[in-house]
Amino acid sequence: MSSFGKRAEKFFGKLADKAAPQQHQEQPHYPQEPQSQGNHENSFQQPFVAPPLDDHVVEAQPPQQPTNTFTADGTLEALKLPDEHHNSIPDFSRVGYREGHVRVPIVPVSVIIEPSNNDTMDDTDRIQSAIDQVSAQPLEPIGEDGAAVRGAVLLKAGVYRVAGALIIRASGVVLRGEGQDETGTIVVATGAIQRDFILVNGMLSSDMGTLEKQQALAKTKEMMPTNGYKSSKKPKTTTTAGVYVPVGETHIPVESIVGFSIGERIVIERPGSDEWINDIGMDSLPPRPDSAASVQWKKETFTFKFERTILGIDDVTSSLIIDIPMVMSLDPKYPPAKVYELIYRNPMISDVGVENMRLVSEYDPVDSEDESHGWYAVVMDNTLHGWVADVTTMHFVSGIFASTWSRYVTIQDCSVLYPVSKPTEGGRRYQLCLNGQMGLVKRCFTNNARHDFITLARPNVFVDSTGVDANNDTGPHERWAMGTLYDNITCNTINVRQRLWKGSGQGWSGAYQVVYNCTAKSSKSCFQDAPGSTNWIVGFKGGQTEQPEFMAQSTQVRAANATVEPRSLYWAQLVARVGDVQLVENRVGEAGRMSYPPPQ
Repeated sequence: MSSFGKRAEKFFGKLADKAAPQQHQEQPHYPQEPQSQGNHENSFQQPFVAPPLDDHVVEAQPPQQPTNTFTADGTLEALKLPDEHHNSIPDFSRVGYREGHVRVPIVPVSVIIEPSNNDTMDDTDRIQSAIDQVSAQPLEPIGEDGAAVRGAVLLKAGVYRVAGALIIRASGVVLRGEGQDETGTIVVATGAIQRDFILVNGMLSSDMGTLEKQQALAKTKEMMPTNGYKSSKKPKTTTTAGVYVPVGETHIPVESIVGFSIGERIVIERPGSDEWINDIGMDSLPPRPDSAASVQWKKETFTFKFERTILGIDDVTSSLIIDIPMVMSLDPKYPPAKVYELIYRNPMISDVGVENMRLVSEYDPVDSEDESHGWYAVVMDNTLHGWVADVTTMHFVSGIFASTWSRYVTIQDCSVLYPVSKPTEGGRRYQLCLNGQMGLVKRCFTNNARHDFITLARPNVFVDSTGVDANNDTGPHERWAMGTLYDNITCNTINVRQRLWKGSGQGWSGAYQVVYNCTAKSSKSCFQDAPGSTNWIVGFKGGQTEQPEFMAQSTQVRAANATVEPRSLYWAQLVARVGDVQLVENRVGEAGRMSYPPPQ
């Protein structure tokens, strides 16, 4: 073995020993589970010790017959596992903040806020004023890869009560606390407004977080503005006719390379088509059991747009060489993909974060299904390179959400605990949700979810994270989510499947999904391949249902009830790309956890 290989092996071993929270080590202290009655006012300050995770982990069982043969030798080349169309496991190593290999910066403090120590005071305005003050400061370079920041608002340890919402709308602004436990910074979403609590979104104005605005606008379209792409004067092109571009490919053959340049950010737009929707059976969805009609898929809704950067141009083959592999095949039987310069219609903010605090939603203490309170604890949207780190959320309907127009967002070392809502209805208890592109969740923990780790977009990664006591599944949720890696995830159930009429006609939940060295507690997991697509299930430990809700082609499970080497596909790919084990470990591995200045 080469010296690099020995160092990599040592690194992966360290990660296996230290990865949190699913490994067997001392667990952090979490707040008390909500009770249907009792003194609600102070419930968020009462600590308890989380139950040992051993009770929630499935013991590996001997492979069931028939045995699926897995012959990969543990190298990344062997783990590509191409199908008959040469679709292969993509390289996921460029997800997360600054493409995953850059340490999240510790941003200098610009404004310090002390707790009011007044249980009746609304702190919304003074916290928002501090955020706005920092937002007006000039950007200063920090760290690596072009990061620039303005400063951090530090909420000193204590309790803050926020009746509205908090909005970060400028680049380089961080909201930081002094710890997640009962002696740290606790920000309480007070009152009975059903709203998202901390919004990191460059398309919102700061006054939209006031109590009055939230009473009028919470959960409306005004609070969830949609971005888009501007047309460019530069040349456009299409993919070469008659050429199949498989998943995992980085060389995109195009009709013309004229006008494109190395380093340029582009959009690869695969048009929706009636023929494709017909081929996968999504234009004939049956009605729901209650006789309500399913929403048939329409081509206008299924135009997929992938953001990429040009790393090279091949004059000989007229190809653009992109940084992130395709996570959806480009089949020449359907209309060709369009390729054009990426220009956002509205500016995206960058280098923004929420970190090192506990967020708690008030709720009706006599109603365990109350929903007139905080919805998502943190939502990032219209954001390019952001993070949520060392944040605990409690009692919200859902947890932390990187929304549709988020790009390169990292959610790390967070816990999403004890949601309060109707437990089994749709759209609730989405604990850690990636709905944008190039998102990363690592070393996170959830409980009592409907969906612990959920995605509706492409590509995204969940790694080294655990969910316990969910009443539904982890996995792609609906309508053809593409290119997600679930890597060393422990949870109740993992599904990649046909959902047909579920929801309003969710159909195929996802395609080209990778489940790697994951563990499911239940025996109800289901893996199915949509027509013309492939999923890769490798090293899955847990039972699979013998009676899928909807019949479809079963996915081949490789190395069932075994652990495959390398331990983590994501970390192995990242180390291979960077080429320096120690650099990865120190910057973004276990040694690269956020380290905050001590409280003063």
